[in-house]
Amino acid sequence: MESERLFSWQSLIIPDLKEAIEEGRFDEVKEFLKETRAQDIVDLLEELDPPKRVIVFRLLDKERAANVFSELSPDTAEELLEAFSQEETISILKGLDPDDIVRLFDELPPEVVKRLLALLPKEERDDALLLLNFPPGSAGHVMSPDFVEVKENMTTEEAIGYIRSQNPSPEATLMAFVLDRKGRLKGVVDLTDMVLAPEGTKVKEIMKMDVPLVHANDDKEVAARILQKYDLFAVPVVDSEIRLLGVITVDDVIDILEEETTEDMHLMAAMESPSPEEEYYELSLWEKVRKRIPWLVGLLLAETLASRIIKNFQSALSAVVALAFFIPMINGTAGNVGQQAVTLAVRAIALGEITKRHFVKILLREIFTGIGIALILGIFSFGVSYWVVRDVKIAFAVSSALSIVVITANFVGTMLPIFFQFIRIDPAVASNPLISTTMDVTGMLVYFFVAKGFLG
Repeated sequence: MESERLFSWQSLIIPDLKEAIEEGRFDEVKEFLKETRAQDIVDLLEELDPPKRVIVFRLLDKERAANVFSELSPDTAEELLEAFSQEETISILKGLDPDDIVRLFDELPPEVVKRLLALLPKEERDDALLLLNFPPGSAGHVMSPDFVEVKENMTTEEAIGYIRSQNPSPEATLMAFVLDRKGRLKGVVDLTDMVLAPEGTKVKEIMKMDVPLVHANDDKEVAARILQKYDLFAVPVVDSEIRLLGVITVDDVIDILEEETTEDMHLMAAMESPSPEEEYYELSLWEKVRKRIPWLVGLLLAETLASRIIKNFQSALSAVVALAFFIPMINGTAGNVGQQAVTLAVRAIALGEITKRHFVKILLREIFTGIGIALILGIFSFGVSYWVVRDVKIAFAVSSALSIVVITANFVGTMLPIFFQFIRIDPAVASNPLISTTMDVTGMLVYFFVAKGFLG
């Protein structure tokens, strides 16, 4: 419903906006932009052709221009930068937060980044280089160095005055961090608590010392989980000596979760993950093919193992043709059980519900879960198999093989993501296509060995 309303709004506004630009009614356009939210202006700009896009952007005031620019897709942002004069580029970059600058730089070609860094004032350039020096995906890479600090021996009145003197951004004033002389984090104090505290109250009397934090080299997902778990506005990012380097705020976490969810969805579908800002309609046909084909080729080659297994047991199939009837059922059930187990395991890992100390408990639980599922499906498959071929031995062989395959699929589907996490590979790599292919091969081996044992 929201997307339909947005589409309707854009379809009404954009033709009028284009007409006003063509007729030179720029004052009207400027007034309209003043009353429009930054996010809606982004949507409008993405719909306009490049020349009109540049005109509209130049009609924005400085503060609104920086807000809009930080939300643009990398391709649109790069296109605008190419059209800007050096003065306009410097003005835009100076209005961006350091973390927004780094997010933009991550998506631009290296030669463009080098040119833009040279245009930044020294202080902004140092902030950007600080973040760029941390590994992509780390908390240090996405943090903002914009935070407010106070000293523990200050009174609340002194602290509030000191905060004003730092001229922080509005989002940085949600909480103040208490640092010692060496910049090490001692605690945190809410601005509300300082305002409501009795006159003469020391900061150390109202600060919270037990502060959840992340280290700069930790994965950015760790920061997202901490913010979610403790319901914080911001989480501090520190170095090995607990010196405060920056903060990750709630709006940063929304971007992090969107990026991680997109990456996991692509990995679980056996696709190369896109960059965070890539839109579906911006991808060329070749890009869509290129991102999907490597995994599909690999999985196709893996599936040939299942074909090879069937070929090696062709004498058994020739002797008992009825065995071939149930190959789709064995493979399909194994894949379905494995996919369910992978999905549950990846979700639990993403939410931090699975840790090393839970390994034995998880192992036993999944073995018994697999046995329970196998018993029910085994009984059901026996009835179906007997109804199809009217042969008790074949029905026993099929139901026994399916039960073993189900237990195996449930176990492998749960343990594969945990193993990937242990060796520091994204657990989402244990994707549904990967587990399906694995169980196709395993299912055929189990099926034919069990059938050979029953039927000789």
